[in-house]
Formats: sequence, structure tokens, C-alpha cells
Amino acid sequence: MNLQNILLYILFLGLVSCHQTKAPKTQITATKDTAARSQEQVATSTSVQNAPDTSCYEKPRFADRTSEQEQQLMKMANNGLFDKLHQKLTPALSADQKDYFLSHVNYTILALTKGNIFENGGNDLGYIVYNKDNQRIEIILFDQKNNSFKTLYRELKVVNTLQNMDCSSSFCTLDYLIASELIYQEDYIRLNESNYLIDDNSFCVDNIATNKNFDLQRGCLNKKFSKDAMSNTLCVPTSSVYANFQCLKYNRTKQVFEIYFSQEFAD
Repeated sequence: MNLQNILLYILFLGLVSCHQTKAPKTQITATKDTAARSQEQVATSTSVQNAPDTSCYEKPRFADRTSEQEQQLMKMANNGLFDKLHQKLTPALSADQKDYFLSHVNYTILALTKGNIFENGGNDLGYIVYNKDNQRIEIILFDQKNNSFKTLYRELKVVNTLQNMDCSSSFCTLDYLIASELIYQEDYIRLNESNYLIDDNSFCVDNIATNKNFDLQRGCLNKKFSKDAMSNTLCVPTSSVYANFQCLKYNRTKQVFEIYFSQEFAD
């Protein structure tokens, strides 16, 4: 082999070696990019799944429905149906609670409950009210230890942990669902000066593991919640006909209310 051929052979080996060295770097970079994208997708999916819910009143796709509902609620309020319920419930309130509603005349109380809602040892209160200013139903919670009134879906975040489960079928938030039932009950409210929320104390703070009104086997339950963690659960009835509920538990670590159980079936 002459000198020229030897030099060409050495040059050829160098090019092959360079190509083999660079190729794995490209593959490694691609692998890293793929892994990063996968992690980003997982993080995004988890973030969306656990994102706090927004009241249906604030969702543009429900604008037509909520606008119609607001008109119906305003008509009931103008007919004095809600004021009668407010007058029926306020005498049982403590002085400080009465003072709050006297200074917030836009709120008309339609139902109330009490219990250790925030799990800090306080005698907390839950109110379902009609807000005259925006013609909506709202759920207001009083944290006794911190002496604060806050509204679900506004100052108090709500996460529906059942949202992506096959057993969940509710299409809207609790405030909207309650309003729908009150509208459905208009004649009953007029005749009886009561409503399905007041009757049988169905709006409650309870241990759903021991209360026979709740069927954990047939209902939609987030299995991550143990029975030991089911005390002090805030339960909202979503039907005036059936034993339908959605139940929330306050997560003190995350400072959110988590809907972890619902039942949607006839008695």
C-alpha cells in the first residue's frame, strides 16, 4: 500500500469515528427532550386535574343558563319567598351572626348548619344564601376560630376530586345545583315557608361513614379518603326529590375544600 492510500485510509477511519461519536449525542439529546416533554405533560395533566373549580356563574359557556336562572331567582325574591325563610332562620342566630347579616343586607339566609367545618375546634357555621346584588345562590362559611366569613368558589377554593371518575355525573357547581332545586320547589316554598335544605336538616356537617343517609357502596367515592377521615364533612343536598348529595372535606394542608363523595340516585 503506497503512502497516498495509507493517508486516505487514515482519513476515512477518522470520519467514521467522528460520525459514531456524534450520533449518540444526538440520540441522548432527543431522549432528554422526549423525557422533558413527558414530564411536562404529566405535570400539566396533574395540574388541570387538581385545579380549583370555578363557579358555573363565572363560566362563559353557562352564561345562557345562569342568566335565565338569575331571572327566576329574582322573581322568587321579589315575591318575598326568600325573605320569609330568612325571618324564620335568623332568630336562632347568636348576636354576632345577626349583626353580620344586618350589615350585609344583600344576603338572605335560606338554610344553615353548624359543626367543626374547618377542623380547628371551632363552632363553625355554614349558610346557603341568596345574594340580592348578583341574583345568585352562594354558600358562605363562618370560621369561628378566625372570625371570618368566606364564600365557596370565591375566597374558599373547591377541588372536585371526583371530576374525572366514571361514577360522577354532575355537570355544574354546587351553587348552581342548589339554585335549580329551589326554583323547582317554588310552589312548595310558597305554601310551606320551608325548602328541601331546611327539611330534615339535610344540609349538614356529619360523619358520612356512620350516617345511614349516605351509601358509600353505591355512591361515588374517592377511595383515597379513609373512613377515619370522614368526620366533619360538609354535605349539600342537590335534589329535593332524591337522596342526592355532594360532600366536601376541608384539607387544612392545602387550604381547600375537596369534594370526595357524591350520590345521585333515587331512594
